[in-house]
Amino acid sequence: MKDIKIIDKKQYPNPLPWENKSFSMPNIPRGEMGILECLRYILTLVKNGESPAHRLNIKGSTSKIDLNEACVRLRPMGLVLKTQTGYTLSKEASIWLESGDDLYLAALLCARMKFLGEILYYLDVPRTAAQLQEIAQNDYALTWKTKSDINSRLVWLRQFELVEFEDFSLLYRRTEKGGRFVKDIYIEEAVKADVSFDETESEEGLEVSEWALEYCKKVSENRKPSIGYIVGNLKQFDVTLLDFVQLLDGGCEIDRITQYVTANYDISVSSLRTFFTTLTHMNFIQRKTNTVYYATSLAKRWSENRYILDLICILHNHFGFVFELLDILSRRNLTYKELAAIAKVSYGFSHENVDEIRKRILLFKTAKLVRNATIDSFTITARARRLLDAVHIDMPQITEMPAENRTVQTETGADFFAELRLAAKDSSNYEHLEKMVKEAFEKLGFEAQWLGGAGKTDVLLRAPGVGSNAFSVAVDAKSTNTGNVTDGNVDFDTLTEHRKKHNADFSAIVGGTFQNDRLINRAIEHGVVLVDINTLETLIRNQTEIPLKVASYKKLFQTAGLADISCLNEERNVFKRYGDLVREIMNCLIFEKNDPVTRGILQERDIYMALRGNTVFDPAPGIDEITNILEFLASPLIGCVEKNKDGYYAAGTLQDAARKFRFFAGACE
Repeated sequence: MKDIKIIDKKQYPNPLPWENKSFSMPNIPRGEMGILECLRYILTLVKNGESPAHRLNIKGSTSKIDLNEACVRLRPMGLVLKTQTGYTLSKEASIWLESGDDLYLAALLCARMKFLGEILYYLDVPRTAAQLQEIAQNDYALTWKTKSDINSRLVWLRQFELVEFEDFSLLYRRTEKGGRFVKDIYIEEAVKADVSFDETESEEGLEVSEWALEYCKKVSENRKPSIGYIVGNLKQFDVTLLDFVQLLDGGCEIDRITQYVTANYDISVSSLRTFFTTLTHMNFIQRKTNTVYYATSLAKRWSENRYILDLICILHNHFGFVFELLDILSRRNLTYKELAAIAKVSYGFSHENVDEIRKRILLFKTAKLVRNATIDSFTITARARRLLDAVHIDMPQITEMPAENRTVQTETGADFFAELRLAAKDSSNYEHLEKMVKEAFEKLGFEAQWLGGAGKTDVLLRAPGVGSNAFSVAVDAKSTNTGNVTDGNVDFDTLTEHRKKHNADFSAIVGGTFQNDRLINRAIEHGVVLVDINTLETLIRNQTEIPLKVASYKKLFQTAGLADISCLNEERNVFKRYGDLVREIMNCLIFEKNDPVTRGILQERDIYMALRGNTVFDPAPGIDEITNILEFLASPLIGCVEKNKDGYYAAGTLQDAARKFRFFAGACE
């Protein structure tokens, strides 16, 4: 082994803010060589430009992951960076590989991972893993339900020879080396009950302009979900904006702007263009000619007082999920991930964009509208409550979720879908997703049984019925820290065993996303259907809109690979056609009710003549279809249509029919 070059402690990486640190230690194989040597092996492959598809060959390990999956797991540590063709080493990874100084790597991990260096700090006296977990939960508000996160950290610390373990006492002790090392790293202080004091509590008024309050009420019809790139420190956003407003006042050539930005902000021309897109979306700048930009009247008006609350009002007008986020936090404390899930489910975001949530929270903190409720969750301040009262904006409300049993006892609404998405990333509590998957398929009409445990499938689905209508599905729920499931997370042989053990007709996996081509191909080979969270949410929403028979979903599981819900379109269209026929036939009879010639009595042929040109139907409804709907509406249970020897006539309104349908629906529930 080459000589070790000790890195000066002053060059240890700076710690990330606590809220930006990663929750989970990377799960990489160790085999016979141990974690550190395995990590060197992986990073050396990256350094040498090995293909991401390269299968790792680690002696003594049964892991089947490839280099791409290993790099995905290592990214939170800041050791590898994604490129267009694969991965490259970060500066820190290169330093460690070249120096061989393992303490430098340990310092990097402590700077990037929650409650790693803190374990060393609290091992000033010997403690068990359970005692360390209690500290993590009580003093650092980490919601770890099992000791797996503590144990994974202890494994790494033992590999660094910073911690040792006594078998007979089950106690972990800090080594002398660990005692010296802990003095050279930053340790996060324990969280107190009052995480951050609300300094706006005693304020009597709001520093906000009347024009800004009025401006944010006239919300743009095309609000952007992404605020986009912002030059400089977000905490100085208002100062940065003022600089640009003053620079562009009266118009400014792009060359001069570029020189100013290069000298003051050290960013590239492409970054400047991206920032100008943000300013354009804010209606702060406009282009006068191909090369000249100028500040808008809105930008100049804001710069007169420079109130940060005026700026928040402007952002709300042009970007989504601004005051809506504050409104949600006024009702309960939430984390970045929870807010990102709600933004996706309820407010039109294309995906769960945690970075955009962080951006908004930091802006709100700068404006003293949001504070930490715990290290990882947020609440609003008294200033924010006064601002929400002053704005009086009608905001879409999401379904409230009861504090107790939030995991499984929810309505099929925004909260259920948000919780489903969070469960897909709750890798420390695999039962969370299993229970949510059970409930999700129950909403589709399945009989769902949560099993879990060794040798069993996670959820067993049964479609009630007889003959070809009856079928069962063995479902495996896969939660990962990122939400993405790869082939390294799946044992297809075990899935086959589960299907046989439970005499199931089909196998399925439910997870956040499935973007790994190898996983998809292997699923097809083994006859397994992959149902991602977006697809499951769409199925439930579609079922609420147009309820299908449970037997219809058999088509979904008959084709392996990524679940294709388009196979249900034909049956959905048929059912929708029935609904349209009920409405249009009732409207036709009601319209004819007061006709002096027909006296409201029509035969099937008359209704056919009235509806054949109706653009709702393609093709036009047939006589048999019309007869079936008339007999349904004339049945004693519905009674909205009656029949005599001359034909059918309306005995009620569409509202009468709707009330009866709702009554029967309630009786069934």
